[in-house]
Amino acid sequence: MTLFHGFGSTVPDIGRLKDAGDIPALIHHLSNTDPSVRWHAAEALGTCGEKAVPPLLAALQSRVIPVRLGTIEALGAIRDLRAVSPLLVVIDDDTSLEVRWAAVLALGEIGSPDAIPFLVPLLRDPRRYLRYGAATALDRLGWLPQNDADTVYRLIARQDWEAVRRLGAAALPPLRDLLRDNDPKSRAMIVSILGQIGNPQAQMACQKALKDSDPRVRWRAVLAAMNCGLASHNLPLMVAGRERTGPDPAAAALLNFLFLGIGYNYIGKWWGFPVFMTYMSVLVLAQLAMGPFLPYLIAYPLTALFGIHTYYLAERMSDL
Repeated sequence: MTLFHGFGSTVPDIGRLKDAGDIPALIHHLSNTDPSVRWHAAEALGTCGEKAVPPLLAALQSRVIPVRLGTIEALGAIRDLRAVSPLLVVIDDDTSLEVRWAAVLALGEIGSPDAIPFLVPLLRDPRRYLRYGAATALDRLGWLPQNDADTVYRLIARQDWEAVRRLGAAALPPLRDLLRDNDPKSRAMIVSILGQIGNPQAQMACQKALKDSDPRVRWRAVLAAMNCGLASHNLPLMVAGRERTGPDPAAAALLNFLFLGIGYNYIGKWWGFPVFMTYMSVLVLAQLAMGPFLPYLIAYPLTALFGIHTYYLAERMSDL
């Protein structure tokens, strides 16, 4: 049964399907284009109890991400231990970060201590969502850190930066390790904490951060550097050793040589595309008057000069 909604579209009656125990239909609606339908279908499946577990475990193999997400949410609500091993496989193999994150949280809801050895290593994962999910799940499972390193990783996963700072030198190894975090905001915060701790053992980590691809991380590293024992006069040389992320001067020059104006557009000049359109219009008119090849012979020496100009413009652009 469906309800009419909007201009002839229909909304499935999730409540009726839930009352009827129509598990296949509810699983089908996990792929509905309407997010609210998907949420209500997952919520309904979570109330269906143990009988829903086998079809839900089969639905974990779906290629559709919302189906896998809704399935995992339902399994977490049902809390059947049969879901533990399949969810661990999802954490290892699924290509979607959101699905893996959902599986981690579901394991915390299910409450099986068998998941603990698989969740603890996720506190060291370079993706902050998985770290946070692992910390949340481990809290629900009653896990307590076994050593100082696990304590710090857990605090970092929770984003409890003040507690990390108070630990001082004990926090340095995990902080150095997680400078490989995929998120630049997290890396910037880690560098700031290293500077606040102010231990010379953080020198290598600060040097690494000075070469980070993200300018926010590099700036935090500059501010933290002297507290980490780095001399201020060495900072420009260290920052200069970073991987360049700005426009490639050679590519800009080549683009302007072949397609005058596109090179300027590539380096961020808004007027580059109008220049290109004007150039192409003049070139086409010249070809109509002079033939297909002679206009290029005339144009290329001119565009070569613009290519050189673009090269030097791009080279002077800072990516600090």
